[in-house]
Amino acid sequence: MYRVMVVEDEPPLIRDIRYEIERNSKIFQVTATAINGADALRKLEEETPDVLFTDIRMPVMDGLELIKAIRQKHPELPFVILSGYRDFDYAKEALKFQAYDYLLKPVSPDDVREVLIKLEATLRERREQKKRAVLLSVLQGEPILDESSEALFAGQSLALLVAQCDGTSGKGANAVDLEAELASSLPASGAMVRVLSGRRPLEKIAIVEYNSDGYGDGDGDCDGDCDGYGDGDDDGKFAEREQLPIAMQHWLSGWSGAAVNVAIGEPRARLADLSESLGFLRDLLRRRAEHGVSKLIRESETSEAAGGSSPVAVLTNERLSSLRSMVQLQQKSLFKAEMSSLIGEWLLARLPVPDFTSLVKRTLHAVGEGFWRREADIDSVVDECLEGVTSGKTMSEFLVARLENALFEESSASRDSPERVVDKLDDYLIANCHRNFDPKELASGVGLTAPYLSKLFKLYRGMPLIEYLAYLKIEKAKQLIRSDPELLAKEIGELLGFSDPFYFSRLFKKFEGCSPSEYRKRLEKR
Repeated sequence: MYRVMVVEDEPPLIRDIRYEIERNSKIFQVTATAINGADALRKLEEETPDVLFTDIRMPVMDGLELIKAIRQKHPELPFVILSGYRDFDYAKEALKFQAYDYLLKPVSPDDVREVLIKLEATLRERREQKKRAVLLSVLQGEPILDESSEALFAGQSLALLVAQCDGTSGKGANAVDLEAELASSLPASGAMVRVLSGRRPLEKIAIVEYNSDGYGDGDGDCDGDCDGYGDGDDDGKFAEREQLPIAMQHWLSGWSGAAVNVAIGEPRARLADLSESLGFLRDLLRRRAEHGVSKLIRESETSEAAGGSSPVAVLTNERLSSLRSMVQLQQKSLFKAEMSSLIGEWLLARLPVPDFTSLVKRTLHAVGEGFWRREADIDSVVDECLEGVTSGKTMSEFLVARLENALFEESSASRDSPERVVDKLDDYLIANCHRNFDPKELASGVGLTAPYLSKLFKLYRGMPLIEYLAYLKIEKAKQLIRSDPELLAKEIGELLGFSDPFYFSRLFKKFEGCSPSEYRKRLEKR
């Protein structure tokens, strides 16, 4: 429901306008009225409506004065002008202050209906933009600063689906296309789904929003008709509940041609709990996913088979000695074949990811002891190769290739000092700060791991690589603001590779302590 305030100095007209608004739309309700502008401002202090209808000519404070005052405190509040023919010049003046629309008195039902239809579309779009911005902020771990954010989701529950797919072919999966696919699979009327890209290119996060009593709580205890996702005691309803994660898995698998794991979260009634839910689901994927196997992993089933498989001792002393000899004698092709065979055997054992990772690390520490280049960090190499990769073949090829580079080849980075590596890369980043870089690709280009390169930037530039990339973009944004006062903040963000203007504005404020528009005003005062 959208709240409406009507400001009009003639009570009969207030009654007429209220009647036409509420007769022509079920989602607009007149919740406040005022007899002049001053009265309206007092009532705005108590409660802010979603839209305001105001007359032009009124005693004490007229409509134009009211509009000017409103624009200072409530710049986004849409208002509709009510005017007679003799007030039309005043109405045109009001339009300069970005009035949403105007109605001629006496108002006609058709005109009111047309205005309400347009208002509904505008308010729905604004509300959706706010919801997406709030969800993005919460999932990034930022605190909820005001009650209005929670109010956006009042009476609703939220549940997360977190998917991870093959690390080489799943990067191009578009969140907008996936959202459209999932929207067509929603089993609950009135439910909504939004899809965001995760912190890795391999990760997609779906947020499902529905009425709090529409999901069911798994024990058949539902007040009224649980026609949303249903409860766990009804096989048909449970099947409906599975539709969305299955659709997500199939779509991403079809896009990437690889295995896809989806973690299914339980409903959350509080917006503030979403960040914790996301962390828990990511941990589930880390612990329960198996390389090369597509799985649905449910938060509600975390207690099952907690023990699982344990690391298997498939590396004999003879095989270990053989691998060490290959490294010592620089027999690259033999090492590649033997290591690929060994990883293949471990994959066939279908170990949980943590056990598999531990086994790989312990083996490589033993094989490469005394042979690793000084820059190589064994654990970082393994983590980078396994992170988010669910295809066993892809993981094996990537890992073996990185081991070859670390054990058999001298990289260009070893011929340059660490500081020189940072200096060269810095020049390239400054010249191309409009691009969005993958830290792993940057590190690979200079023969280092991403964590080690980030440590070098922290040492020589005072901040980790990710933060430094953001810093360069904001410095460029400041330069663009100074050089071209006509450029909008949204346009500057797009030039620098930001698809989300809200995120660009928050990042700018993080570095500069003010928004782009405030920064521009400061420059104008100098």
